Amino acid sequence: MAGKYSTVLFDADNTLLDFDKDESCALRKVMKLYGVPVTEENVSKYSEINLGMWKALERGEITKPELKRTRFRKFFDAIGFQTDADVYEVNERYLSFLAEGGNTLAGAVELCRELKEKGYDLYIVTNGIEKTQKNRLKKSGLLPFFTEIFVSEAIGHQKPKREYFDYVLSHIGEMDTEKVILVGDSLTSDIKGAVESGITCVWLNLKNQELPEEYSPDYVIRDIREAREILYEG
Repeated sequence: MAGKYSTVLFDADNTLLDFDKDESCALRKVMKLYGVPVTEENVSKYSEINLGMWKALERGEITKPELKRTRFRKFFDAIGFQTDADVYEVNERYLSFLAEGGNTLAGAVELCRELKEKGYDLYIVTNGIEKTQKNRLKKSGLLPFFTEIFVSEAIGHQKPKREYFDYVLSHIGEMDTEKVILVGDSLTSDIKGAVESGITCVWLNLKNQELPEEYSPDYVIRDIREAREILYEG
């Protein structure tokens, strides 16, 4: 194993797993099931609402049960869709469809296999819903490469909270945090949390965004495969 890092913490969605693809597929299925017009505008509106609610969860403004209970009500209200369906049931059907996903970003499986073969200790750090995430990771083929999956729902704290990262650091094999590095796509959960916990971090800037001044990742990449250069040469 080359480089100064021995342990890699990978975010799941839009870092290894192609969440956008899985979400779109699951959403279209549930919309069709409940008679919601399947249009690009409606799909985009749901994604906007859902992302906003996950950001609110990161800030501690709502709980995960609240997110599950209300996101489809907010979505239906936003598009003017009337239904007698129980929105919690709609959410559960959506999650069952989402769990059938497991699409990965290009090069993600190969990278994780390579790192595992070279002796790196790999972990997943995710704010996603535990059962859904584990099913998707299993279907993706990524699961065998990881020592453990740290899901915020099971821990009781979510990224970027210090308590989440303290829990992770206390449960991994590496005691020296200078040998730990995090790779993730979210500035507000992955990068903020890593920086505040003293963990070296790599921002996967998939959408070619401008880096706001308040964030300071150690590295910036635009493709998950670029992480190997940092790990091997670091």
